[in-house]
Amino acid sequence: MIVKMKNAGRSMRRRGNALYESIYNATIELIKKVGYINLTFQEIAKAAKTSRTVIYRRWQTKLDLIHEIMVYKMKKVLDGELIDKIEDTGSLRGDLLQLLTLYNKAYLEVGPEIMNAILFEMGQNNKKMTEITVNATNKNILVMQKLLGFAKARGEKIKEVSETTLTLPFDLIRVEYLMRKGVIHEKRLELLVDEILLPVFLA
Repeated sequence: MIVKMKNAGRSMRRRGNALYESIYNATIELIKKVGYINLTFQEIAKAAKTSRTVIYRRWQTKLDLIHEIMVYKMKKVLDGELIDKIEDTGSLRGDLLQLLTLYNKAYLEVGPEIMNAILFEMGQNNKKMTEITVNATNKNILVMQKLLGFAKARGEKIKEVSETTLTLPFDLIRVEYLMRKGVIHEKRLELLVDEILLPVFLA
């Protein structure tokens, strides 16, 4: 009987996504409570009711963990990669508004705790963070190239711009998110498209 109970207990252990989500949630709650700088794997393991061994087996640093949380939440709310969700709406204005809406949705899902932690790491001259930033930037450029490709195929006159300019829509959402604490209304998104993005990209 005792052996059966032990085996049952083992089979009840959380694994895979269930375990990782408990660690993600514990991390976010602890950042709220003690701040990212004071966050430790020991505290995360205790709050998630797991062991430090489990955490260190998957993540070497806090940055590895918060980056995974960010990617997981973005993919979850978008049901995949951002570039796969960009569709031809029939106009550059519609396409840009679609992009800002989706990107804002992803930011809201990730939440201020993880986003602020990522911003902190960006200011630490961290090699790993630099690699993450470059990879994210390259993905965003591909998204904009796809979006502007729709416009060119429709016959809209599009300016030739640098890759730095192609990241502008994403930079705008980041700034707006910080300034407005995550609340960006639809009318505000339309204003960003009409008064900033269209003049930049339309010839």
